[in-house]
Amino acid sequence: MDTDKSVFELVNYGKIIIDVKSVMDKKKISINQVVKRTGIHHRNISKYYNGEVTRFDADTLAKLCYVLECDLENIMYYKK
Repeated sequence: MDTDKSVFELVNYGKIIIDVKSVMDKKKISINQVVKRTGIHHRNISKYYNGEVTRFDADTLAKLCYVLECDLENIMYYKK
């Protein structure tokens, strides 16, 4: 670790990308179907579908993986 860098220096750490849309579209599963199968509010599923989530909920991610029959790596990834 570089100890010369200030903690206030701007660093681009990258970001976590949520891509539920591609899995749902590939499996032809609608937002409404996911809402019915998970019990998660439509607005929240829409945010995951549109990649607008800023804070991730572990329970929601687990439910999405279960309903979509996929692994976490299929719906989210790190982008530098």
